[in-house]
Amino acid sequence: MGKVKSAIITVLLVAAVIVLALFATISCGVPGSDGVKRYNSFLSMIPLGGDITGEATAVIYPEGVISDSDYNYVVSDEDENNKEKREKYLDKYLSKGSLWIDKEKLGDDDGKAFAESVKNDAEIISDRLSRKGYTGYSVTVVDGYAVRLTIPAGFSYSAYKNYDVSARSEALSDAGHAVNYLTLAGKLDLRDGTEYDSSNSLISIKEDFNSYIKSASAFSRAGTDALRIDLTNEGFDKLNSILTAGDSNSSAYIYVGETNVQLTFTMGTALSDKSLYFQASKSYSEDYAILIDSVAKGARLQNNYNDSKESTATSLLAMTPAYGENAPIWLAAAVGAITLVSIIFSIIKYKRLGIVNSLIILLYALAVITALTIIGIQVTVAGVFAAVLGLALLCVSNVVTFEAVRRETSVGKTISTSVKTGYKNTLFAVLDVHVIMIIAAAIMALVGVGELAACGLIFFIGAIASYVLYWFTRFMWYVISSPARDKFKFCGFAREVEEDD
Repeated sequence: MGKVKSAIITVLLVAAVIVLALFATISCGVPGSDGVKRYNSFLSMIPLGGDITGEATAVIYPEGVISDSDYNYVVSDEDENNKEKREKYLDKYLSKGSLWIDKEKLGDDDGKAFAESVKNDAEIISDRLSRKGYTGYSVTVVDGYAVRLTIPAGFSYSAYKNYDVSARSEALSDAGHAVNYLTLAGKLDLRDGTEYDSSNSLISIKEDFNSYIKSASAFSRAGTDALRIDLTNEGFDKLNSILTAGDSNSSAYIYVGETNVQLTFTMGTALSDKSLYFQASKSYSEDYAILIDSVAKGARLQNNYNDSKESTATSLLAMTPAYGENAPIWLAAAVGAITLVSIIFSIIKYKRLGIVNSLIILLYALAVITALTIIGIQVTVAGVFAAVLGLALLCVSNVVTFEAVRRETSVGKTISTSVKTGYKNTLFAVLDVHVIMIIAAAIMALVGVGELAACGLIFFIGAIASYVLYWFTRFMWYVISSPARDKFKFCGFAREVEEDD
């Protein structure tokens, strides 16, 4: 390759890497906006796990259970207008640990059956959260009669640091929606109004709307997210008969228990397919799908939670991450240090060829950052380790090949011949390792759940990037070394030529 072509390709690639690196890593105020508008880098927009940016926690109370603070707030209020409610609380509730339980709920067995029902509900809620795909969560029973939920807050770094207030609000809103909807009790129903008390069920007493539904799942295609509900054959016929018999100026709404889940049918219109689609945001469509599929398959909570009449509506509290408030900074610094060490090692050992390898390392980092931003997968400390493992796979593959080329030059071969032979000798070893790693990562992503699945997907991305960039290294080696007169010196290799006696 000529010097001019080599220089042009090198300059274009380096410029592209610099520009992409700026967009990927640097956040700053938008010029001319007086600091009102801010550009958030790709890196700062990647959703992070609870171990990096904290968790959202909530305690939910079944109907008939209130917290100690709620009870004392009412009982200690000496306002005359509150006298009736205070007397009601004093007569109605009995203390159980940090909770106050309605005496009627305790029953004749001193609350054993009630506590068992709460425990069963916690198991169902835990199953629903596991299907949500959180990288980490916990569901525990508090003092036998309440349930504590802990889920990742879902913050990106920009949201965590309040650089992006709307993203922070959206993350907490999505977390709150998941808690509120995945803890709904009751069976499925179809009603003719938006409010439970003022609406009527459209399902015959002899029928069960749950039997209409085969399954529910989240659906995403071409940037559109939706909830997909698949009807049974019998359900399709029955639902069609209900809808076509109704007034075309009215609507029907799906309920879970007494809650309208905002899924609407137009009356007077026949269904054309057994698969129904309801457009919603990604988070909401996932919540609706998990809830409806769970209820339709018989996993129904035995207690109603967060009864607003008792002032115990769900509230989320964002907690500091386990590794401290500056966990994201320390993690980024650690990854940056690993990357820097890899670059320095390459340059020291392989001279200008090390610069080529350093460029490939940066391309790997930018490729992973961009992929994670686009996919929106939640990254934990383990996920970062998976990405670093992909970088290690790339660096080891290149070093093994470079050393194979060095061995060829040491016996007197030219650089061109040595490179061809070195890559040929390591071809199958590098390919085998990458194939094994890609398959293992794919299995983790497809079979695993939660953090394991997330790590599998991240490592899958890293392994693919590693193999593609491994071959791109050879191309850039050829391009950048073309103008060099002494290609052995370019690589830091020594060529030994035996002299005749």
